Amino acid sequence: MSGMLHPVGPEDPQVYWLRRATIGVVVLVVVLVIVAFARPARPAGTAVGASSPTPLVLTTPTPTPTPTPTPPPSAAPAAAAGTPTPTPTPTPAAPVACAPSDIRVAISGGSGAGIDQQTSFTTDLTNGSSSACTIGVDTSVFEVRISSGSDRIWSTADCDAWLPSKDASVVKPGESISVSVDWPGKRSYPGCKLGSKAISAGTYVATAEYKDAGTARKVLGLH
Repeated sequence: MSGMLHPVGPEDPQVYWLRRATIGVVVLVVVLVIVAFARPARPAGTAVGASSPTPLVLTTPTPTPTPTPTPPPSAAPAAAAGTPTPTPTPTPAAPVACAPSDIRVAISGGSGAGIDQQTSFTTDLTNGSSSACTIGVDTSVFEVRISSGSDRIWSTADCDAWLPSKDASVVKPGESISVSVDWPGKRSYPGCKLGSKAISAGTYVATAEYKDAGTARKVLGLH
């Protein structure tokens, strides 16, 4: 106990007292620090010089825009109610060839025929059906001939040039096409040949015949 009040040592007593004072100050500081941390904290409202807390700002999230759906292409507007739809006009069918049974054959001419003279005949081919059809003329379907009994004297079948050909043409019901034929008054042979002798006087028959369509006859007399 006396060592604490009266320091003993080789140094000056003031040195020992200074060391003790320093240790005491350190201990006091430590005690004050412990007491300061041990005391309860004051309310925020009573703190001196305490800075005001920063208010919490609630940010409202910006809503994401909803994409507007693109409407599908609208269909073409329907026809107005009550509007009649025009009926397409049917294309008329092209006329076909006249049936042989619908062709009417006629022959005229030959008046005043003389021996060794040219005689002219006119043949008419008439459409006897109820609709338009086509009629053509050439030696494959039409013939004009002169005969005497069973004797065949002359025929357009012996020479294509003796029968004026006609391309198939449309003939309305009841209408006709005409073909003119000249007989030189002589006998004929295949290959466009004519006899050198004159035909004698007598009665002859001119016949017009369209293939499978019938015939027409005209009687004439040579003088």
